[in-house]
Amino acid sequence: MGQYWAIISIDNRETARHLGKLGEFFWMPDDSLVSRLTTPVIPESYNTDSAIGVFEGKKAKKNYPPSILLSLPHELLLEIAEELVEKYLDLICFSLTCIDAWELTEQVRYKSLSQKIKRKSWAGSRIILLGDYARALPKGLLTDAEKKELKLDGYADHELGSLLYAHKAFGMPSYKIPSDLYYNIMVQDNDLLLDELRYFARRKPFSQWIRLPGNFKLTKSSSSKDLWMVRNLTKQEYVIPTRPQSLTQVVYSLIGCSSDASVSMQGERCSVLINGPWAGDRIDVTLVSIHRQEHAPEEGSSWKDITVSVKELLEALAIDDDDYGVFKF
Repeated sequence: MGQYWAIISIDNRETARHLGKLGEFFWMPDDSLVSRLTTPVIPESYNTDSAIGVFEGKKAKKNYPPSILLSLPHELLLEIAEELVEKYLDLICFSLTCIDAWELTEQVRYKSLSQKIKRKSWAGSRIILLGDYARALPKGLLTDAEKKELKLDGYADHELGSLLYAHKAFGMPSYKIPSDLYYNIMVQDNDLLLDELRYFARRKPFSQWIRLPGNFKLTKSSSSKDLWMVRNLTKQEYVIPTRPQSLTQVVYSLIGCSSDASVSMQGERCSVLINGPWAGDRIDVTLVSIHRQEHAPEEGSSWKDITVSVKELLEALAIDDDDYGVFKF
C-alpha cells in the first residue's frame, strides 16, 4: 500500500493524519500548515504609555452620550482594559461602552486577539512529519514525563514511531484560526463584534498574520524587500525562500521522519527526506524584518542561514520528479 504520513505538533497535542503518500502531497502548497506555524507579532510600541499618548493627541469629540465611564481618567480606562486582555470578548464589550473606551483600547484589543491566536498556533512547538512505517523517533523527542503521560513508557524505542503516528491523544487541529472565535454565537449575533474581527483581518500589520474564513493568504509586508522565512528555534537555523508558496516544501523537506525509504518520489536524494534534520524541533514562520528586530546582527546572533543547501535539495528533487518539473524556490 505504501507509506502514509502525518504532521504532528507534540506540544499542541494535534495532528493532521493520513495526508497520503509523500509524493502525492509534497509539491502542493498547504496554507493551513503555514498559517498554523505563523503568529501575529505584538509591536513593542503597543504599551500603556503609547496608547494614552496616541489617544490624547486626538481632538476631543463633542456631544458624547452620557456615561459614567467618561468621568474616569484615560489611564484608569486603560488599566481596566489591560485586566481583560485574556478575555477578548469581555474586552470588546467593555470597549463598546463609550467612544473614549473604544478609541483608547485599540492597541489592547490587538494584543488580546494576538495572544488568543498565538495560544492556538503551532509556532514554536515541536513539529514532525511522521511516516506510519516509522520505528524509532528522533532521540529525545519525547521526555520521560511525556512518555508516561501518553502511556508509552512501557514500549521499546523502535515501537514509538508507529505508536505516536496513531496515538488517540493527538486530535485534529483547527484549520481556520481563530474559527472558534469567529463562529462564537456571541460574535455572530453582534455586527459590531463581527466588524471588529473583519477590521483587524484587513488592517496592517494584522492582515499579514490573522486567518479568518475565506480571507487568509500570505502577503509580503509593506516593504517590497521583505520576505517570509522558516526558523528552527531549537538549532537557530533558518531558510528564506523567494516565494511564499515554497514555504510548505521547505518545511516538508526538513521535518520528515521514518525508518522506511518509501516516499513515492523519484531520485537518489529522496532518501534524505526520511531523516529530516529538523524533525521534532521547534519551528515557526515569520517575516525577515521581524526576525531581524528580534535578533539584531550587532548583538552577536548565532543564527545560521541554510537557505542554499535547502534550495539545492528541493531543486534536485523537482528535476528527478517526472510529474513535477522545475521548482521555483
